[in-house]
Amino acid sequence: MFKPAFAAMLAASCCPAIANIVAAGSPDDTSVTDNSIDAKTIEHISIYANRTATLQQDVLASITVLERADIVARQANDLPELLAQLPGINLSRDGGRGQNSSIYVRGGNTGHTLVLVDGVRSGSATLGYKALSMVPLELIERIEVIRGPRAAWYGSDALAGVIAITTRRSSALELHASVGSYGQAGADISVSQQLEQLTLRASAGASQADGFNAQPAQDPDSDGYQQQYLKVAADYRSDFGLWTAQADVNSGFNQFDTSFGSEDESDTLSRAYLLGWQQQLNNWQHQAQLSHNLDSDTTFGPDSRSPFVTERDEFSYQAASDISAGLQFVGGVNWYQEQVAKSATAYEQTSRVNRAIFAGVNYQQNALQLEAAARHDAINQYGAETTWQLAAGYQLTKRWQLRASRGTAFKVPSFNQLYFPGFANPDLKPEQSVSDEVALSYLGSGLQLQLAWFDREVTNLIQGVELAENVVLATVKGIEVSLLQHWQQWSSNFSYSYLDTENRSNGLQLERRPENTINWRGSYTADNWSAFITADYQSASYQGADWFSGDAYPDAPAHTLWGLGLSYTISPQLSLRARLANVTDKDYYTSRGYATAGANFRLSVSYILQ
Repeated sequence: MFKPAFAAMLAASCCPAIANIVAAGSPDDTSVTDNSIDAKTIEHISIYANRTATLQQDVLASITVLERADIVARQANDLPELLAQLPGINLSRDGGRGQNSSIYVRGGNTGHTLVLVDGVRSGSATLGYKALSMVPLELIERIEVIRGPRAAWYGSDALAGVIAITTRRSSALELHASVGSYGQAGADISVSQQLEQLTLRASAGASQADGFNAQPAQDPDSDGYQQQYLKVAADYRSDFGLWTAQADVNSGFNQFDTSFGSEDESDTLSRAYLLGWQQQLNNWQHQAQLSHNLDSDTTFGPDSRSPFVTERDEFSYQAASDISAGLQFVGGVNWYQEQVAKSATAYEQTSRVNRAIFAGVNYQQNALQLEAAARHDAINQYGAETTWQLAAGYQLTKRWQLRASRGTAFKVPSFNQLYFPGFANPDLKPEQSVSDEVALSYLGSGLQLQLAWFDREVTNLIQGVELAENVVLATVKGIEVSLLQHWQQWSSNFSYSYLDTENRSNGLQLERRPENTINWRGSYTADNWSAFITADYQSASYQGADWFSGDAYPDAPAHTLWGLGLSYTISPQLSLRARLANVTDKDYYTSRGYATAGANFRLSVSYILQ
C-alpha cells in the first residue's frame, strides 16, 4: 500500500534547488566539476527525441538528460542503479552488479525500451534487448531517456521509450579509481590528442567485485564479476564534412545462481565498430552512419558450455532542413541485418533483415507547436509495419505549456521467443501498441514542474515461462510528477510515478511493476564541497504465479532506501567522493528469490588535467 505520509514528508523536504540542469555544451566539454552541477540553470539539448538537436523544453515528449557531470555526481554503482533514480523507471535485479537487471520504463517490458549507443541500435537478437548490467558507467558521456513511444523514428522495440547512450568524449587526461563494499574496485583512464583537423581519443578501464550471494536458496557462495573495456575514436574535419570512426570492446565475467542445471558462470563480450559522416550543404544537414555490433554471452559450468553470439550490421542516413519559417523536416532510411552467428542449440532461422524509411515535421507558429512523424519497416519475416506519432503543444504563458501526443509502436519477437527449442513459439505475432500522453509543464529560473498522464494499450503482448504466447491485450496507465528546484546553494529533485497495469486475459497485474514509486535527491553545494541525501521508495509489487498450481507468489514488500553522498574538491585537478547506499541496511527484494545489496559504501578519486 502507498504511504501518503511518506510522500508528504518527501514533498515537504524538497528544499528549493534544481538537479540535472547543467550545460549541454559542446561534446568535448567534460571539465564541469561536481560542485557546478547544481549551481547552473542552463538548458539541456535533446538529440534523439526527434533525431535532431532540440532544446529540451521544445520537445513534445517526457525526457531526462544526464550529462557526464550529472553521472559522476550521482555516484551510482552501475548503470541500472543510475537509471532507477530517474522518473518513470523501475528496476528489478537478480542479484548484484553483473547479474541480470530488468528495466521497466513506464511499465513496459525490458524489451519495450530501445537502447541506442552512439545512435546505433544495441542489444542481443536472441534476448531481444540490451543487457545493461555490464555497461560501464565510466565509458558513458551522456544519457538521454525518452519516455513514451518512439517507433515512428526508430522502429521495433521503442514501445515504452528509448535510452540513448553517448560514450566518452573527453578532451582532457582523466584518471579515476574507486573501491567499495563487496570487494568492489575499479580504475579507468581517458586521453585525447588534437592534431590540426584530427582529434584522437581513447578510454580504457577495468573493474571487479567479489559480490554477494545472489540467490541464497540455491548456492551459498558470493557471485562477483570482472570487466575490462576499451574505446578508441577519431574525428576528422574536412571540406567534405566531419568524419568519425570508433571501436568499443567490453569484455567481462560474472557469476550467478540458477535452478536450471549447473551453468552458473558467464563470459560476456560486446564489440562495436562505427563509421560516421555529417555535412552541412546549403540548408540541409546530412548524416550517415555504418556500424557493426557483436554481442556474445557464454554460460558455463563444470559439465557444459552454452555460447550465444549475435551480430548486427546497420546503415542509417538522414537529412534535415528548415524548409520555411517555423517548419523543419527530417527524413531518412534505415537498414539492418540481425543474425545468430553461434548458438548452443540450433535455431530454425538464424537471420532477418529490416528495411525502413522515415520522415517527420515540426511546425512552430507563435504559441502553437505541432509534430508529426511516420516510419515504414519492411521485415523479411513479418512483412511490413507502419508506425506514426502526432503531438501538439501550446504555450499557455511564458512559463506554462500544455501538450498532448499519440503514437503507435511495435516489437518483433526475439530469436529465443521464436526458435529456442522447448520454449519458443514460431507463430508469435509482433507486439503492437497505441499510447497517449497529456502533460502540463512549468519552466522557471529556479523551478521546473511537469505533470504527465499516459495510457498505453499493448496487443499481442508476449508473456509466458514454459511457452511464449501472445496475450490478447494488456494496459498500462499512469501519472508522473517531476519537480526540480533550485534556491541559492540548495537543490532538490523529486519525482513520483503511479502505475496501473493489467493483463486483460486474466485480470492480473503485470509482474514486478510497483504501483507507486518515489525518488528524491536533495543536495547542498559549498565552495569546494557538496553533499546529498537520497530516498527511493517502491510500493509492493506483484511477483507472478506458480506455473503449475496457479497460486500467486507473495508480493515483493514495499521498501525505502536511503543514501548519503559527499564530494570534496582538493584542487581544480583533484577531487574525492564518498557514498553510502542503503544506509539503514534494509532487507528487501525486487525479484522473487534474489537477494539485494545491504548497506554498502563507495570511495572514489578523480584527477583531470586539461
